[in-house]
Amino acid sequence: MPGLDWHSRFASASLIGMGENAENAAADPTGDSGRVGWRLGDWQQVAHGVYRLVAEPASVNIGLVVGSEGALLVDTGSSPAQGAELRGAVSRVTDLPLVAVVVTHDHFDHSFGLAGLAGVPSIGHESLSQTLLTEQGPTEGVAAGARSLGFDPGELVLPETLIAVADVVGLGGSRVAEIAHLGDGHSRGDLVITVTDPGADGFGGVIFAGDLIESAPAESPAPWYGSDSSPDQWSWTVDRLRGLAGSQTIIVPGHGDPVGVDFVIEQRDAIDAVRMELERLAAAGVSESDALGQGDWPFPADHVAAGIAPGYAEIRAAAERQSGAGGRPTLPLAGT
Repeated sequence: MPGLDWHSRFASASLIGMGENAENAAADPTGDSGRVGWRLGDWQQVAHGVYRLVAEPASVNIGLVVGSEGALLVDTGSSPAQGAELRGAVSRVTDLPLVAVVVTHDHFDHSFGLAGLAGVPSIGHESLSQTLLTEQGPTEGVAAGARSLGFDPGELVLPETLIAVADVVGLGGSRVAEIAHLGDGHSRGDLVITVTDPGADGFGGVIFAGDLIESAPAESPAPWYGSDSSPDQWSWTVDRLRGLAGSQTIIVPGHGDPVGVDFVIEQRDAIDAVRMELERLAAAGVSESDALGQGDWPFPADHVAAGIAPGYAEIRAAAERQSGAGGRPTLPLAGT
């Protein structure tokens, strides 16, 4: 459904940012109202041994990679119950064990289902220990989101393995899933999963891009910016993703149908246009509060709106770094 921000971080107990489907799901978890509720679509084959299904209410892509000895799940759905349902859905494709589940980032539709996959080795970015679940428990926004979706925030869990840069999971034979944090973008902890299989004839590779790339809504694809996005770094991160892809590689976005590398290049350029427009507005003295209305954006304004504040913050930080270096241009250190 166009115009719905499935990627809102929960700032309150409301589901305003999630749209009508999610409100219906919270009020009617079984989907008996006839509207889109808590349900899983059918598995669709993306490539040999690689599948995706769409999980409602957030229309999020869930990935499944099957090797000769085990399978890997990409993302977990929007609640612990949905995560458990996904475990059952995997058994409809393979009876091989799930040897890993990867959480691409901390947003609810990707991470909240992990508790339903207890016993499966899990991987996520190290930032999740600050943005999803701290030593004191779920963050305030996450807890509010869980309650809005009808379950106890205390059910939420962190991935067992938190990585800073990369990890690898072997699935048997020559099939490997390479997991990497290529940089900030849609969030501060996006992970990309690259599936390679040199021993499989005609297999050009598959990349699960999380929400770094979006092919939804179909009529006008556009990613969503949030308060935790990095407008300054997003296009550079997609450059690195593009570097992992060959001409035959299939890219599975966080939402929407799989795409090819040409789509990624086009969306990368539009993402970079957002960065440049923010810099132009700031240099022209346009205030943060006026930037959305005065900007010329490649995406609908509601997709960009929440990214204005972090974008301006990054511009201010860059100016302070340059000023601190005596006005000489500097390269930011990793992680700054």
